[in-house]
Amino acid sequence: MSTQQAPDEEHEITLLRSVLETPPPDNDSLARMRAKALRSMQAPPAPRYRGRVVLVAASVTVVAGLGITIAAQPTDGGAPSTALPASGGPARPGSPTPLVGADTPAREALITLAAHTSGLRPLAVRPGQFVYSHTRGQVVNGIPVGADGEAQVVSENETKAWFAADGLRTVRMELATDLNARPSTDEDARKLAANGKSLPKPHTQVYPNPNGNPKEQLPVDQPREPGVDHPTLSWVASLPTDPEQLLAVFRAAAGPSTKHDSDYLTFKTAAGFAARADALLTPAARAALYQAIALLPGIERVPGQVDLSGRAGVAIGRNAEGFRYEIILDPVTSRVIGTRMVATAGTVIAWSSTDQVVVDSVGATS
Repeated sequence: MSTQQAPDEEHEITLLRSVLETPPPDNDSLARMRAKALRSMQAPPAPRYRGRVVLVAASVTVVAGLGITIAAQPTDGGAPSTALPASGGPARPGSPTPLVGADTPAREALITLAAHTSGLRPLAVRPGQFVYSHTRGQVVNGIPVGADGEAQVVSENETKAWFAADGLRTVRMELATDLNARPSTDEDARKLAANGKSLPKPHTQVYPNPNGNPKEQLPVDQPREPGVDHPTLSWVASLPTDPEQLLAVFRAAAGPSTKHDSDYLTFKTAAGFAARADALLTPAARAALYQAIALLPGIERVPGQVDLSGRAGVAIGRNAEGFRYEIILDPVTSRVIGTRMVATAGTVIAWSSTDQVVVDSVGATS
């Protein structure tokens, strides 16, 4: 005699069936399917990861503290590619329905978004074209103020960069920092005033810089060996699409630490890679990436989050020793739209979002 399943269990079965394309499970197989849903998807298996990949190619250069999030797009038979329009915010009549709800738990949200990546393809950059990246960031820095310790100052930064089609080599980059600097709180403003400290002034650096002024030059280390921190099209294509094997790549890249636990460092490494490599991910690689993150213990859904541009997203985070790192995913398209680092007391330490499009010349923005 069969037992009637509870509503939550029925919902879980529906999710499992959508991911695995299996017949309705019986009670004996349900437990096995739950475990399998976190490890396998519709994509066929890819070759196993074979250690360090050495390629003669330039890499995406990431300025410290800035996540690079690139808009991928559906293919349309070879037409020139542009970035997807920003999505998010409250649903409007006729707008696409979010794939996950506001209360969907972290792992279920990742599995669902991973199952809907077939329409996302890497940006197709033809020879002679460039990827223009416009990154906005917000950071909190401490300014020493004598006996008062530190005053926390919030400032913004903006990066404009053009990458060439040959492996996304950096051709030009403009970095503006300390924009709109302001005290984090009234108490921080008091500390600055009491100790005669002023707010930092905006500063701009460029690469390459023709006038030779070292203070205005932005050093861009290239070429670099491709990897998690410096992904290229070829390197990303070489990654395994088995979630457990891919997670092992991120664990190795995270390395040891005496400050944070291994799972937190692995999550931060994987989430940072997801932001940097968003435009380079094939559907199979994106699905495996989200599934790999779902395997990590301690991940949580962070409700009500948006990226720095105000786009509503699905935030998945993990805490460790007073900090939480978050990745923000578009609930309609499944792509990455931002990252955040937050002190668990509530202070946003770093926040970023980026939009990118394919352009025909350096200096063009559309």
